[in-house]
Amino acid sequence: MIRLSAGRLLRLELRRSTMMWMVPLALVAFWLDTYRSSMALPALWSSRTLILRQGMAVDDFAPFVVGAAAWIGGRDHRRGIGEQVDVTPLPRWAGRLTTWAATAGWALGTYLACAGFLYGMIAWQGAAGSPLWWPVVVGAVALAAFSALGFAVGVLVPSRFTAPLAAIVTALVLRQSLRSGGRYNLLSPMTSPAYSLAPPKSDAGVFYPYLPDLSLTQLLFLGGLAVAALGVLGMQAVCGGPGLRRLAAAVVAVGLASSGTGIALIGTARVEANGVVVPALHDAADDRPIAYTPVCGGSAIQVCLNPVYKAYLPTLTTALDPLLRELAGLPGAPVRVDQVALSGQRAALAGATVSGEPPVVHLALNIGYEGAMWIGSSPSGQASRGRCCTSQQMWSSVSRVTAEVLPPVAGAVVDSLIGHADQAQQAVLEGLLRAVGVPLDSMAVFARIDGTLIALPQPGTPAYAAGGRFAALPAADRHAWLTTHLAELRVGHITLEQLP
Repeated sequence: MIRLSAGRLLRLELRRSTMMWMVPLALVAFWLDTYRSSMALPALWSSRTLILRQGMAVDDFAPFVVGAAAWIGGRDHRRGIGEQVDVTPLPRWAGRLTTWAATAGWALGTYLACAGFLYGMIAWQGAAGSPLWWPVVVGAVALAAFSALGFAVGVLVPSRFTAPLAAIVTALVLRQSLRSGGRYNLLSPMTSPAYSLAPPKSDAGVFYPYLPDLSLTQLLFLGGLAVAALGVLGMQAVCGGPGLRRLAAAVVAVGLASSGTGIALIGTARVEANGVVVPALHDAADDRPIAYTPVCGGSAIQVCLNPVYKAYLPTLTTALDPLLRELAGLPGAPVRVDQVALSGQRAALAGATVSGEPPVVHLALNIGYEGAMWIGSSPSGQASRGRCCTSQQMWSSVSRVTAEVLPPVAGAVVDSLIGHADQAQQAVLEGLLRAVGVPLDSMAVFARIDGTLIALPQPGTPAYAAGGRFAALPAADRHAWLTTHLAELRVGHITLEQLP
């Protein structure tokens, strides 16, 4: 009989739930925020799920979910029918859980439909790579927790002001979590690239498996909050006898234990290049790189990328071609350019290191950098807040990739070949950077090695003039001189006067 009553109540609540009227607003917020920003990123699963992994979909839904749940939770008190409802055959706790389930059902159904539509469009457009499912699960559990907390607040503080205040507080808390750092802020379903210890990586799941450690910890924490909030709904005297209230208290204890476990686990977490590692949950198999056969292009020196980034190979090889043609065949020059995983959580747009024998350039590319819009560089080389283009447009344009990727890569590669210890090396370094098309006003910003600014000649100095003469030489003459004198130049046996 109770099951039948609960089923009828659930059907009734689904038809009259306030959350049903919040769905259009949540859909608009998701479309304007998460969907449009995601689709502006390059057609890669790792990039187009970046916004979702930052928790923007949760931010779009949570205030509406909390407000609707709090409004429904206080409905009986506002209507003055609390006593009539309390004496129904269906236990009060079961009735509240059923009403909450209808609210959560509308919220989760809409969220999963939106996530499914986003993933479907990404797949339909032929995105490279593999879909990431953990962020979808974390978002769903987060919304379940928000709906449970909102409903519990509505029941315990039944007022017509509770729902709007709860929605506003939720929005403010989520926004504050975007502006906060620290280890325990990782438990938040929203992640700020600027402040978080571990903002979502744009190459997650490409070179190494996607680490589920943080997602599992978030599920323990958020799921525990949801269970504890639902247990609180059954602890009032009107909900049943002592046995039922003890059961509700046990449910609260289980939920708090789960959340406490999540808090304890995140306290042991460490941030590594591939994501957040929680020792108690970590699988060592996730530390092994994903095997793949690279795709290569270029004529002078081959550029090899992960096949996920195959679509950007022609653009990248064209942008790097002036540099590679200048270096090809020189003694000690790199023989190949290999793409590698991003080395840091706040990686720059592009970076390169050179190692091995024979030397190989290890190229890291942050495709999807700065979220949906690429923040370009000003003529002085400083970051410009003017937004030039979408990330997709940025990485599909030879001119933009040349302007933004060539300078840092050329600075690192040429410095590893020439060095910058004396004036002759600095002059040749600057001359080569000029010759390959690195703008003079961007050298001082982009030509960095391991975070240290390379010392380049200043205008008006003899080394600067020598660098200009070297850059003005025909490419064949530069190449011939370097082939003959590069070994002496690297060990400091060439003076400014000996430069051509």
